[in-house]
Amino acid sequence: MHDSPLNAVLLLLVFSVISVAIFRKINLPSVLGYLLVGMLAGQHSLGLIEHSHAIEQIAEIGVVFLLFTIGLEVSIPKLMSMKGIVFGIGLAQVVISTVSSMMIGLWLDMGWQAAFAVGGALALSSTAIVVKQLTEQHELHSRHGHIALGVLLFQDLAVVPFLVLIPIFADPAAGSLLQPISIALLKAVIAFGIIYVVGTYLLRPIMHWISSTYSTELFTLFILLISLLAAWLTWELGLSLAMGAFLAGIMLAETEYQHQVQTEIRPFKDVLMGLFFISVGTQFDWRIILTEPLGVLVLTLGLMFGKGLAVMLITRLAGHDTGVSIRAGLSLGQGSEFGFAILGVALGVGLLSPELNQPIIAAIVVSMALSPIIIRYNGRIACWLSPQYVSQRNQVEQDIEQAAHDIADHIIICGFGRTGQNLSQFLKQVNIPFLALELDPELIKENWDAGEPVYYGDSSHPEILLHAGIARARAIVVTFHDFHTSQHIVQTVQKVRSDIPLIVRTLDDLHLEELLESGATEVIPDTVESSIMLAWHALTLIGLDKQVVDDMVDQARSDHYSRIRAFFHSQEDYEHPEHFHHLHSIEVLDESPSIGQTIDSFDFNENTSVVALVRNGVRGDAPPPETHLQARDVLVLEGSTNETRAAELEISRGKS
Repeated sequence: MHDSPLNAVLLLLVFSVISVAIFRKINLPSVLGYLLVGMLAGQHSLGLIEHSHAIEQIAEIGVVFLLFTIGLEVSIPKLMSMKGIVFGIGLAQVVISTVSSMMIGLWLDMGWQAAFAVGGALALSSTAIVVKQLTEQHELHSRHGHIALGVLLFQDLAVVPFLVLIPIFADPAAGSLLQPISIALLKAVIAFGIIYVVGTYLLRPIMHWISSTYSTELFTLFILLISLLAAWLTWELGLSLAMGAFLAGIMLAETEYQHQVQTEIRPFKDVLMGLFFISVGTQFDWRIILTEPLGVLVLTLGLMFGKGLAVMLITRLAGHDTGVSIRAGLSLGQGSEFGFAILGVALGVGLLSPELNQPIIAAIVVSMALSPIIIRYNGRIACWLSPQYVSQRNQVEQDIEQAAHDIADHIIICGFGRTGQNLSQFLKQVNIPFLALELDPELIKENWDAGEPVYYGDSSHPEILLHAGIARARAIVVTFHDFHTSQHIVQTVQKVRSDIPLIVRTLDDLHLEELLESGATEVIPDTVESSIMLAWHALTLIGLDKQVVDDMVDQARSDHYSRIRAFFHSQEDYEHPEHFHHLHSIEVLDESPSIGQTIDSFDFNENTSVVALVRNGVRGDAPPPETHLQARDVLVLEGSTNETRAAELEISRGKS
């Protein structure tokens, strides 16, 4: 019975659903849940899966999709904007961690090839754990969060050369490594050239045509084909599957379809990566934690403290504060999901034995389990380890308090990027004082040197807002584009002073209601406001009276843009099907059961409304509910995607 692949898959799915749900509930990464499933179902525990070779093959495809999504996130402008951290701190950390682990491996009589594989596996940190935890703690945009993100970005890039070099180093017949490495490099250049040419001259026109068909199924199939085809190309050239997928991801990252590709590919990546971690778990003998606790403990401590210390020292030498360096080191002191991939390759080519592999996997698993707790308290640990950091944070608060001591009826600007700076220019013209809070040290220095009242401070902390004089302030303006950051600030302001006017800027109106419910007085969506100003300029330019146009603009802005937020969505907008303000046209076909029935006879959702009816080419807004439908009538409905689709189905069936 256990030999049936279907039985194995069903068992894995049942265990996966239960374990991932439990791990999510206790706020631990789902990676650990998949590993637990593998350990329970594998030969070292319940033995429910006796032959996992098929699962391992599927898991390899999971690694392909993981590298593909990483390639999608690697944009050249992003790398350049963080080049100091990515190619400075990140490069130094990976090199130092790999070399130091190799030296320990050589001291333990391990072959240099095996030591290189272990060093590469232990040099990487978990992107999933770090980003998730820092985002939940609203620290991703802090100084230590910015450093952690840059280092993780370089680590993601470093995975590809590790996966390419390990099989080369494992070939005992290679002799001199110069020749195989040179050949591999040449093959990589050829693969990149082919993928680049295809992406530049063929891919974009094909994707444009596919998107014009409005077929999500066709779009998804094509993305799967491209990613696997690129992986096959590099495999045929003697390189890894993952490298081709990575290059394909980079190619698609430079197109306008990047975000849609990420949305469509994510379910495949999540499921297949889950199988990959399950396959790792089946090979892991958890009993080693009981039989060799000292060895696992030493490896875990060496991994966490060794890597954390390396990050801390490198960051400190790069000129960052001691407390910030400690927090960055604490955030990155764990093993990585990529470590399992590298160890899997090393095991497959014979560099590592299962006996040697077990304690290393155990150390990575334990470090990943402990890491969320350490990251959660990284600020307290940094204050405990560095009293100077406490005084620095106190000094920051004192500087803000001193700056706000002699001002009242001022505006507190949270975030002093372009939007905040533009606002400050208008405030200066009407002699309204302001105080800005920002987290980017370079931006703060430049504005401070220019005489602007900009201070380092996290606007989501109540004490920072109190020192900024929120009790005497006239209003608060939040300019951050990240919804979660803005919402957290709004909630904090409500706890400190709920009566103060609070204006929040967002990129679009997707989360407008949520911000208003959280306590924002006004929410200004960039996309909606830009369309309003475009209309204002167009109408005044063609000669309409400015007062008439101003009245139209005021009407459009009334009731939180309710009259203009609904629009007909393109294919790209379906990334957010929960978007409420959506327009959808429904035609009453010939011989439809709805002909002759009134509009109010249909039980539409209470949030769905009929905004117009088009009959014989003539549009009538707000048609009377008692209007009888005729063949070829077109109803224009407003509501969410799911609600308008449900209404369309009801109209097509008619009322019995």
